[in-house]
Amino acid sequence: MNTKRSEIIKKICGIGVFAALAYITTFICKLIPNVAGFLSIDAKDAVIAIASFIYGPIAGPIIAIIVAFIEFITISTTGIWGLVMNFTSSATFSLVVSLIYKYRKTFNGAVIGFAVATVLTTAVMVALNPVIVPLYSGAPRQVVIDMIPGVLLPFNFAKTLMNSALAMLLYKPIINAMRSARLVNRSEHKTEFNKTSLITVIVGGVSLLLALVILIIIW
Repeated sequence: MNTKRSEIIKKICGIGVFAALAYITTFICKLIPNVAGFLSIDAKDAVIAIASFIYGPIAGPIIAIIVAFIEFITISTTGIWGLVMNFTSSATFSLVVSLIYKYRKTFNGAVIGFAVATVLTTAVMVALNPVIVPLYSGAPRQVVIDMIPGVLLPFNFAKTLMNSALAMLLYKPIINAMRSARLVNRSEHKTEFNKTSLITVIVGGVSLLLALVILIIIW
C-alpha cells in the first residue's frame, strides 16, 4: 500500500515538473517574433509529449490544460480563445503520439506516432484557425481562410514537426535526468545508447532542420 502511494506521489511530482518545464518553454518562446505577425512558435508540446510517454496518455491533456490556463492568466494576449487553441494543440499532439506508442513501444511505433500526431494536429489546428482567429483578432474569416495554403497550413505543419523532432531528441536526456532524481524507476525507460538511438538523432535532426526551413520561408 505504501509503495503504491509512493508511486502515485512520485507521478504527481513528475507531472508537476513537466508542467513547469512546459510553461517555462512557452515563456522563452514568447521572446521569438511571431510568424506572419500573429502566429507564435511554441515548443511546449515536445515537453508534454515526453511526459505522456513516461506517465501515460492521460498525462498529456492534464499538463496541457494546466499550462494553457497558467499561460492564459499570465502571458497570453489572445484571451480565452488562445487557451482553447493552446489546449487543443497540445492535447491532440500528446494524446495521439502516446496512444500509438503505448501499444507499439518500438522505434517504429514512436516514428509512426509522431508522424500521425503531426498530420492530425496540423489538420485540427488548420480547421480551427478560421473559426477562432477572427474571434480574438478581428480579422475577417475569409481573410483567414485565404491564408490557409500559404501560411496557416505550412506554419502548423512546421510547428508540429518541430515539436516531434524536439521530443525525439530530448527524450533520452530528460528521462535520464528523471531517473537520476528518482522520479521514475531505474528499471523503467531504459536509455542505453545504441544503433536505434543514433537513428533517432538523425531522424530528429533532419525533421527539425526541415521544420526550421519551412518557418524561415513563411516568416
